[in-house]
Amino acid sequence: MKEIIINGKKIGEDSPIFLIGEAGVNHNGEMSIAKKLIDKASEANVDAVKFQTFITDQLVLKEVPKADYQRKTKNDNENFAEMVKKYEFTKDQFKILRNYCVKKGIIFLSTPFDETSVEWLEGLNVPIFKVGSGDMNNFPLLKLICTKKKPIFLSTGMSTLKEVEESLNFIKLNGISEIVIFQCTSDYPTPYEDINLNVIDTYKKTFPNNLIGFSDHSEGIEASIGAVVKGVKVIEKHFTLNKDMEGPDHKASLDPDELSRWVLSIRNVEKALGKPEKIPSKSELEIAKVARKSIVTLKDIKKGVFLSVENITVKRPGIGISPTKFEKILGKKINKDLPKDSIINWEDIE
Repeated sequence: MKEIIINGKKIGEDSPIFLIGEAGVNHNGEMSIAKKLIDKASEANVDAVKFQTFITDQLVLKEVPKADYQRKTKNDNENFAEMVKKYEFTKDQFKILRNYCVKKGIIFLSTPFDETSVEWLEGLNVPIFKVGSGDMNNFPLLKLICTKKKPIFLSTGMSTLKEVEESLNFIKLNGISEIVIFQCTSDYPTPYEDINLNVIDTYKKTFPNNLIGFSDHSEGIEASIGAVVKGVKVIEKHFTLNKDMEGPDHKASLDPDELSRWVLSIRNVEKALGKPEKIPSKSELEIAKVARKSIVTLKDIKKGVFLSVENITVKRPGIGISPTKFEKILGKKINKDLPKDSIINWEDIE
């Protein structure tokens, strides 16, 4: 598998990188904010906007504490379940968001965290299923997702290569071969020294039949640019309306202006990567006529005189005999009078 079609957009080795704006729970449980996030994603020209779908009671035990990065965003005593419950949307609300995405011309995606959420999203006909790092080894959930016969985007944070292989094999055994494997570090924001973009090379070598993606949880856009150069074909990045909003993920997200710059920068780097063949561009061929040099006369030369280092040299423009032929024409006889600073052509030599 080296190509996936999502709502008419091709993801493949010769296709533009598929860019996902990760809204996640940065809507803070408010539909108006969720719609504004879709607006900003559409304005930034990302390919898809992705949310997170979960039923809190099916996701987590009630007394599980928050992660360290979640506690840092607000110093309170609420546990994880109490926190995420505030960000829970209903099936009908996700339907509204899906329809709003259609209206705005952007693909709706969401990561399911439980079996009910999988069924909700299947009912909304999501084109792919994104599996978060926390569920990449959740085989019961993976098995249910595989029954939907959709491509799978598999995040691999917190895992070893062996665990990635096990999950990939399980998904394939359950009938899904269209899998994009995401290098991901599950820390928010991810320190640069923990991003490990070189794992992308490992994935490309270990899983040559799969496309590779990147979940960028770092601050800024440098890591995403590096992933572009490494050859990933899907990148997702969290974004928010305002980094100062209350919630666990806003600080590690891009604001709307940064999201637009993220997209533009990636598109520019894609253009800059070009093709592997080393050939001059069309514009370079024109510039070469001026910037490169030709063999010219160093002084007036009369017909019948032999060419030597005393009477020829090299100067711009590059429209005559190339300097690579300098040694070859030494000792050749000129067949007509040529004044100083004349470009020498092959027909001028006997």
